Amino acid sequence: MLVPRVVTDHRLVPSPREFVTGRNPGIEKSGRGDKRRVRSDRRYGRGPVELIVVAAIVGFALMIVLISLPKGRELARMAKCQQNLMQIGVGLQMYHQAQSHYPTVPKLDGSLGNAPIQALFETFVVPDLLQMQDPSKPPKPSQPPARGVRVPGLTCPSDSNAVGGVSSPFINYRANTGSSADGSGGPFAPGRTTTSTSIEQADGLSYTAAFAERVVGDGKSGEPARCNYATIPGPITGSTAPPGLEEQWRGDAGSDWAEATWRSTLYTHALSPNAAQSWISNDGRSALMGASSSHVGRINVLMMDGSVKGVTPTIDAKVWDELGTIGAPRSIKE
Repeated sequence: MLVPRVVTDHRLVPSPREFVTGRNPGIEKSGRGDKRRVRSDRRYGRGPVELIVVAAIVGFALMIVLISLPKGRELARMAKCQQNLMQIGVGLQMYHQAQSHYPTVPKLDGSLGNAPIQALFETFVVPDLLQMQDPSKPPKPSQPPARGVRVPGLTCPSDSNAVGGVSSPFINYRANTGSSADGSGGPFAPGRTTTSTSIEQADGLSYTAAFAERVVGDGKSGEPARCNYATIPGPITGSTAPPGLEEQWRGDAGSDWAEATWRSTLYTHALSPNAAQSWISNDGRSALMGASSSHVGRINVLMMDGSVKGVTPTIDAKVWDELGTIGAPRSIKE
């Protein structure tokens, strides 16, 4: 009769079946004589220090993700804004090929003439500038957009005022009139017809601004804000409005892409980028309406050669002035 030996470890006590088979899962033969190895079922967990370290790593990774998400979205909006400006550049090039000059802004005599963007729509009979992809291939005529409607590609996705007005004909991109408050010296100075040859011979297409961003008004008249403007008695001269004039604040800046006005589609380099205040004379003939942007530390500017450059609000005043004027002395470095 087989008698099991007395042991202190219960895992080594064979069951009745093991008496018959002679097997015990708690004991494994090593294959070397009778030497045996006891298999341990003990399981180990993580201590509090390890858990704290893991939690810290996960929290840090989550923080990086949360920080990078807004930055990534803004980079995407910036890229879209640049694409919009480049599309305008393609339209200007195609217009020049067809007409042998760039769109002419009518004189600001109180009547509402067509803005350069409107001239592109009417010339090529397209609903938006996204139809104009290749300068060598004119788009198939369809139908220009009706006035008073929103047109894709004319607003910056970073401007909350423009994005919020779903059905409004907002525009964030304005034509450069020059470096003076009366709108002279630039490629789209009122009453001036400009060609690529005249600009290239003066100081180069890549050194002359064509269009730039300008934030849309918040729609609140009577409230001072960087996105709005004030009307004052004219004419306006210099780089700032005279003190003591009666100001009437208006919130309809950039409210109509079709009209050639300081209110909506024209800007001047007489005012530094992202200036705190803008002015338009009561008769609409002169203004200090500068470039501005909702991007952080950058304003996108379309050059006459079709490229888009990023300009900081702290750009040298002389350089900014020269970018806005045809034939200005070159102090600009690549």
